[in-house]
Amino acid sequence: MHPEREDLNALLGELDPQGPPQWCWVYRAAPGARRIGVLSASFNPPTRAHVALLEAARAAFDLEEGVCLLTLLHVEKPLVGFGMSERLRMLLAIARARPACSVALCNRPRFFEMAQALRDAVGEGPQLFFLIGGDTLIRLFDPRYYPDLAMEATLDRLFAAARLLVAPRPPWDLPALEAFLDDPARASYRQHIAFLTLPSDLAGISSTEVRQRLARREPVDDRVPPEILPNLAGIR
Repeated sequence: MHPEREDLNALLGELDPQGPPQWCWVYRAAPGARRIGVLSASFNPPTRAHVALLEAARAAFDLEEGVCLLTLLHVEKPLVGFGMSERLRMLLAIARARPACSVALCNRPRFFEMAQALRDAVGEGPQLFFLIGGDTLIRLFDPRYYPDLAMEATLDRLFAAARLLVAPRPPWDLPALEAFLDDPARASYRQHIAFLTLPSDLAGISSTEVRQRLARREPVDDRVPPEILPNLAGIR
């Protein structure tokens, strides 16, 4: 087992957000896995929907390892709410309670950069899958997120390294996502994308909603994994 890093602030300081793509294992439960699913999110905080996505992907695609990946930067969201070390502690609590669940950091926010960093870390052998929501899939094909790069060439780099497993979530249901991918501009990528199904009562849960409930001193027990409730108790 990869040793767990205890000094999370020191670990965060080792990564350069402006440097080339870099992957860092915080806790690795399944070294040597050949089918690796990566859930990259802001985890602000982690929710039951995050865990459900990992578990659904593992069951449907025989994943040997599920990775909660926290990036130092985000393409859209500023760092608000829980700090990075707090988010890592919550992810570690989730990972320790589940088999083959790991936690990692990456210094770069875009999927092709994450894929490059992970390939450098595990080599060419394992199959890689990124687990995303339908809203993230739409953003992936938005040219405004590629101001410094050719979008098509960048997507080609991503899909050469990994597949996408997509969970529909409001307002993007499965028919809407299928129609989006059927567009001739995106049809060539369809073979690299598969869909997952989450229970309807989980698909709509968001970290934003959890933070709002916490701010109103409302219970969140049905919204977050039980392992992280101690981390949230002090701000209720």
